[in-house]
Amino acid sequence: MAGTGSPSTPGALDGVSDAELMRSLAAGTREALDPLVRRHHARLYRLVLGYVRNPDDAVEVIQETFVRVCQHAGRWDARSEVAAWLTRIAINQAIDRYRREKRRRAVMTPLDEDAGPVRAIAVGMPQDRLVGSREIGERVGRALEALTERQRAVFLLRHQEEMSLEAIAESLGIHLGTVKSNLHRALQRLRVQLETLR
Repeated sequence: MAGTGSPSTPGALDGVSDAELMRSLAAGTREALDPLVRRHHARLYRLVLGYVRNPDDAVEVIQETFVRVCQHAGRWDARSEVAAWLTRIAINQAIDRYRREKRRRAVMTPLDEDAGPVRAIAVGMPQDRLVGSREIGERVGRALEALTERQRAVFLLRHQEEMSLEAIAESLGIHLGTVKSNLHRALQRLRVQLETLR
């Protein structure tokens, strides 16, 4: 698949594996980026939105993520999963954006109604007591804000994306034990923050 001879028709590369797309992208085939975006955009956007709490910021983070994917495709290690590599870039971009915007955000965006399962896990409550409450969503948003950057990333990957602990470790480039300890601390801190909701 040469850079100049690659098909430009939308969807022409859809049957190619993520790994092959990455190799093509590293070799200069820009068309290989499109199927990667189509496959991973929704998942990464959901994750980033949970982290930065602002839809406009999330859109920009995802754009920055795929720009970096294109620029640094040659750095991808073929021994690792492409999805994990993309997740790590997206999380790092989300952290950078969050740090830049933190002082400018006075009010957290409440969690969407779809985030009910995350709230239920966080506080150990039945979901039906949580869904639809704007106030609770705002309080959970503030509780997530109180977590460290790594704790928030681990929590969202585990309970929003339902990733395995091993997959989280690979995505964040940290040891499995570090994932477990950060998840444990995140749950403890969230439960303390939200204790009055019981």
